[in-house]
Amino acid sequence: MSPCLFLVRHAQSANNAKAEDQRIPDPPITPLGETQSQRLATALSALQPTHLFTSPFLRSIQTTRAAANLLRLQPTIHRELFEQGGCYRGHAVGDRHPMPGMGRSQLQALCPNWTIDPLIPETGWNTLSEYEEIDQARERARRVAAWLSSQTHRSGERWALIIHADFKLRILEALLDRNDLEEHLGDVINTSISRLSWNQGRWRLDFWNSYQHLVPELVTA
Repeated sequence: MSPCLFLVRHAQSANNAKAEDQRIPDPPITPLGETQSQRLATALSALQPTHLFTSPFLRSIQTTRAAANLLRLQPTIHRELFEQGGCYRGHAVGDRHPMPGMGRSQLQALCPNWTIDPLIPETGWNTLSEYEEIDQARERARRVAAWLSSQTHRSGERWALIIHADFKLRILEALLDRNDLEEHLGDVINTSISRLSWNQGRWRLDFWNSYQHLVPELVTA
């Protein structure tokens, strides 16, 4: 079986349901998002990932929990999978101030049996000194893509990453070596799944933004 990757957007967060000027740095998922995450877990169980990785943001961790329980996998909280921009307060361009995010002890208390990236300190996973711009996010995505490519080429490994809309696009750009994808792709739906497989020395996009596990009233962006 060829290695493959599943890139998954988190479930609806409280920020997704609010106006931009009402958003907070690290929101939880909504009750609707909880239902989305349960349906995602069932969809992922059919795809049989061998590993689960999640962003350190609360919304991604909460989305991952249902899948981890159903699949009986121990997820890894990976520092580099956070959303483009990092954790910050403020919504206006030029007035976005970095926030630390959850630290190691907070993450261990929230997810006692999960693996936590050793690079996450007690003071918070977000060590950026300023808001992350798109070029910086693309560079981080290239690091993540290199890590994924170096680690997943063992037969039968199927990694699922529970991440974010913008960074899902940045990783896809890096894996496919194209920076023009965003103009050709639609909205990234909450809990949508995209699959890439390793074929003849390169990644191939098998499908993008699948959300067949959601009934119409659960579809949010």
